[in-house]
Amino acid sequence: MAKGMRVQLVYEVSQDPDTGVDVTRLTPPEVTCHRNYFYQKCFTNDGSKLLFAGEFDGNWNYYLLDIARHEAVQLTEGAGDNTFGGFLSPDDRSLYYVKNERTLLEVNLSTLAEREVYRVPDDWVGYGTWVANSDCTKLVGIEIAKSDWVPLNDWKIFHDFFHKGPNCRLLRVDLQTGESAVIHQEKNWLGHPIYQPFDDNTVAFCHEGPHDLVDARMWMVNEDGSNVRKVKEHAEGESCTHEFWVPDGSSLMYVSYLKGQQGRTIYSYNPDCGVNEAVMQMPACSHLMSNFDGSLLVGDGSGTPVDVKDTSGYTIDNDPYLYAFDVAKKAYFRVARHDTSWATFANSRQVTHPHPSFTPDDSAILFSSDKDGKPALYIANMPASPEFVTA
Repeated sequence: MAKGMRVQLVYEVSQDPDTGVDVTRLTPPEVTCHRNYFYQKCFTNDGSKLLFAGEFDGNWNYYLLDIARHEAVQLTEGAGDNTFGGFLSPDDRSLYYVKNERTLLEVNLSTLAEREVYRVPDDWVGYGTWVANSDCTKLVGIEIAKSDWVPLNDWKIFHDFFHKGPNCRLLRVDLQTGESAVIHQEKNWLGHPIYQPFDDNTVAFCHEGPHDLVDARMWMVNEDGSNVRKVKEHAEGESCTHEFWVPDGSSLMYVSYLKGQQGRTIYSYNPDCGVNEAVMQMPACSHLMSNFDGSLLVGDGSGTPVDVKDTSGYTIDNDPYLYAFDVAKKAYFRVARHDTSWATFANSRQVTHPHPSFTPDDSAILFSSDKDGKPALYIANMPASPEFVTA
C-alpha cells in the first residue's frame, strides 16, 4: 500500500460488562493499530476524523479515519515513522511527524504532499514527542547526541539509558522556515517538552528515567533558555509522572504516587504563582488527560509501574478500568474496561498503553488496547448515569 490508499474498516460495538456503555473497536485486532500520544491532537475540530497509526502494509504509518464512512486514508509510507509523536495542526490542514529520528515533515492533508520542515543534524537523534505551540507556528523537541543514543525498545534499556547520562538538548523549531535554536542542554536524559498553551514563553520538560531515581521529574524553562526551575521537589518515596498542560493553559497537571501505597494523587501546578495543589485522590492510573478547561479528567488503571527501579516497593494490584474524574465534585467513576496487557510489543514500550483522552465534545474516550489481539483503537461512550465514588 502507499500514500492515498484507502482502507475500509469494519467496526465492532460491544457493551462493557461492568458499566454497560457502548465500546466501539475501530480497527481490526489482527492489524497493529494505535493512537498517538495522549496530549497530541488526533481528532479534527468537528470530531469527524481521527488520526491514528496502522500496520496495514508492514510498516507503522499514519492514517486519517473518516469515522462516519468507516474509511481511512493512508497519509505516510515506508519505514521509520514516529507514530506516537505526530499531530494534526489546529486548522486541520496538516499532519506533522518525525521520520527516522531525523526529519520533521509536514503532510498536506488535501494533497498528501510532504514538506521537509527541519532535519536533525548528523551528530544528533530526534527523540520522543515534539509538541507545537497553540498557534502551530513552532514546536519544541528533544535531540540526543548520536554517540549516546540506543533504541529504547524495552524497559531494561530504558533503565540503563538513564544511568548513561546522555547529552540532550531541548530546542525549538520554526514550522515555516525550519530555523532552530537550542533552549536548554545538559548531560541528563530530557523528555516530554511541551509549550504552555497560549504562552510561548514557558516550556515544560522532564528529567526522564526510572521515576524513583530522577532528582525531580518536572521542570520549566523560559523559551529564551532563562529561569530553569523545578515544578516540584519530590517528597521521600514520591514519584511523579505523565505531566500535561490543561489545554486552556491554566495549569500543569500530573500524577503523584508514594512507595508502598496503592492509590495515587492528582496534582495541579499553577505556573503563575508556582504552587502545587493536590486536586484529588484517584485509583492507580498511569496516564492522565483532561478536557479543554480541566473540569474533567480521564485516566487508565494500571499495575505495578515498570518505569521504577524498586518494583517491589511500588507493587500494586492491576486495575483494568478507564476512569473519569469530576474535579469540582472531587469524585470519579468507571467508564469502561480497557483490559490491555501493558506488554512490550513489536519492540515498542508504548503501543499497548491505553493513552486515553476525550473526544472533542467530551462524550466519549479514545484509547488503545490489545485486549482482542494485537493493539487496536477503541472509543468508549461516557456513562449516562455514572456511579460516582468520592475521592
